[in-house]
Amino acid sequence: MDKSKPDEITLKRDGDICFVCFNRPERNNTLKQTTLQALEEIARSFADDIKTKVVIFHASGKHFSFGADLRDIQKQAAKNLPLVLRRRQMAFGADLLKSIQNIPQVTICAVQGTAVGGAAAIASACDFRIASTDCKISYGEVKLAMPLMWQALPLCVQLVGPARAKKMIMSGQPETAETLLHWGFIDEISDPDELLENALKMAKLYTSLPPMAVQAIKKSINAYSGALDQAVMHMDTDQFLLLQTSADAKEAFLAVTEKRPGKFTGN
Repeated sequence: MDKSKPDEITLKRDGDICFVCFNRPERNNTLKQTTLQALEEIARSFADDIKTKVVIFHASGKHFSFGADLRDIQKQAAKNLPLVLRRRQMAFGADLLKSIQNIPQVTICAVQGTAVGGAAAIASACDFRIASTDCKISYGEVKLAMPLMWQALPLCVQLVGPARAKKMIMSGQPETAETLLHWGFIDEISDPDELLENALKMAKLYTSLPPMAVQAIKKSINAYSGALDQAVMHMDTDQFLLLQTSADAKEAFLAVTEKRPGKFTGN
């Protein structure tokens, strides 16, 4: 199997291991709406795939992903869609992460360089994460006066605990691979040149095991650890829509685009 989504995602197979690659290195693999839609389609397709045992998510170029494509966000905002439709569209991210979590096979995310925001959330939705020594991961939404969306907050808390999750999400500061290994967000660190090779080694452990048992265990652990996620996080889209109307949100976006410190008032 060798499918492709030009300029966005490539999908390749090596025996019983499937590689899903973000393929916009010229834009630091920023995530457009079409990229996310393609990713969800791919994630859901594994439900009918009895050949694949492990799925490896990775990216071409220097960085895993700078997160949301701000130009794409501006285009969406310019459409001035009705609130009811915007709310439905904003809920898509949670469906995307759930589709990755629900992949029956073992999932491994190989992260190099920078992974920000939605890219960090995608990594957290996988079963395991292997990072290059130069890797830095952050949730940058707070710098745009936004809460973390996509119901991604519980995934971070489950990996690193409440205090460290607060530090990551409330500060928006990038954390190194070494720190994240110590915290439990990362499972293994690799030399950048050997990242995909080491991800493949990790994958082969699970391809050597009975797939039905591995997949049953994964499903049970996910169900137990995330039992309250939906009940607690169902309002994160509404929080985003509320904060998006604030003066601080407008100032934050200008500050980022103009590359200057923001001046925030709490309004």
